[in-house]
Amino acid sequence: MGLKPAPRKLGVVNGSTTTTTVRSTSTGTIHTTATRLFQWDEIQASRTTPNGASKYIVINNKVYDVGGDFAQYHPGGNVVFSQLGQDATGAFNVFHAPSTHEVIANWYVGDLASTAVRKHSGFFEDVTALREEFDRKGYYKSSKLYYAFKLLFNQSLWLLSLAIMVKWPFNTIALLISGLIMALFFQQSGWLSHDFLHNQVFENRTWNKIVAYFTGNVCQGFSVSWWVNKHSTHHSTPNVHTADPDIDTMPFIAWSEHALEGFTGTDDATLAKFLVKYQPYLFFPILTLARLLWCYASISYVAYNPDISNRMVEIVTLAIHWTWYLGFASRYCSSLGAMLWILISQGGCGLMLASVFSLNHNGMPVLDHEQAKEHDFYALQVITGRDVVPSIAANFFTGGLNYQIEHHMFPSLPRHNFHHIRDDVVRLCKEHKIPYHSTTFRQGIVEVLSRLSDIAKTSMEMKKQK
Repeated sequence: MGLKPAPRKLGVVNGSTTTTTVRSTSTGTIHTTATRLFQWDEIQASRTTPNGASKYIVINNKVYDVGGDFAQYHPGGNVVFSQLGQDATGAFNVFHAPSTHEVIANWYVGDLASTAVRKHSGFFEDVTALREEFDRKGYYKSSKLYYAFKLLFNQSLWLLSLAIMVKWPFNTIALLISGLIMALFFQQSGWLSHDFLHNQVFENRTWNKIVAYFTGNVCQGFSVSWWVNKHSTHHSTPNVHTADPDIDTMPFIAWSEHALEGFTGTDDATLAKFLVKYQPYLFFPILTLARLLWCYASISYVAYNPDISNRMVEIVTLAIHWTWYLGFASRYCSSLGAMLWILISQGGCGLMLASVFSLNHNGMPVLDHEQAKEHDFYALQVITGRDVVPSIAANFFTGGLNYQIEHHMFPSLPRHNFHHIRDDVVRLCKEHKIPYHSTTFRQGIVEVLSRLSDIAKTSMEMKKQK
């Protein structure tokens, strides 16, 4: 995502500085400028400064102040705060066009002092070189024909589901089939929205967002603004406790020992303890609720955030979704039939979406902030991700997210090109001894359930010790 231009910040604040003398080639005038030099303790301390105060990130050894009004100019909003006090070079490079360097210069406030400069790991440097190689080979170029087919195929699912409902509105079996097809339509709409909002399809990011309002808001019923905020934060801090919203699932599910601390912070600690105790058995029933919870979160996000981008577009497109969805059900089905169709389509989609999300990262290491600092941006993406062995069925059902590690390392690379880069990623991880984890779909589910069982046992042991 790019940055909108803002007034350039000028001036030098207190701190170490170095001076640079520049002679104008046109007038011969000599200008002396002072560059503030930063140490890491000051940069890291800005994580806890009050709202409105300076907050720093580092990109290529240059320091930027993203406090104050920065978030209102940043299309990703508050996502930038997930990188506060850190070297954000990796995150910046994978999420922004090269031209964004010129715009973010408006928030430049100084450089790292020479004693504070940290050399990137060999893995980080090699991944950066690999990204440039993939660009030269054209792997970042999307196939418009592929995405046209995916869009047309997806809308055919929508038409088929509604055609079955309209033709046999009082046939229970027909409504079950129609509901499951609609669930698949919702899931596949989500994968398409994911592709467009990662700017995998068009070079013009506005076009990506326009299509995403259709596939995401109108078709799927998920707000683009809500999703971008949540998903970008996840990419920035995968499986980092208290930072990654995708593992913030208490009181329903605990993914790590860290989350058990949430017993004292939930509104209903008794409910949390019950759910965690039995979470290996309740996991799939809970997943059926996932879509409804995300729909509610989308509506709430748009309703209670008046400053989000294109808010009226969000409201109108979400209204269109619920109008066609509830309208067809109430127009053609009996009350009981409509309820059955809605339950199947909502619950089925929850299972289809959340089962894939669970395979992506759940059951993999969960780190606290201090542990996360031990890994560079790309290594963090690898060690917290799980690939699912590619196949035609897996590629379709997961929307290409079975290449989870590759996607997290190169998020704007189109899904239809993941198979070109997988071997290179595996080789690089092996060279640098970075654990690369890949399983079958079934084995991945077993690992997830095993992890849930381990956490449930730990919670019981903690209860006995009290």
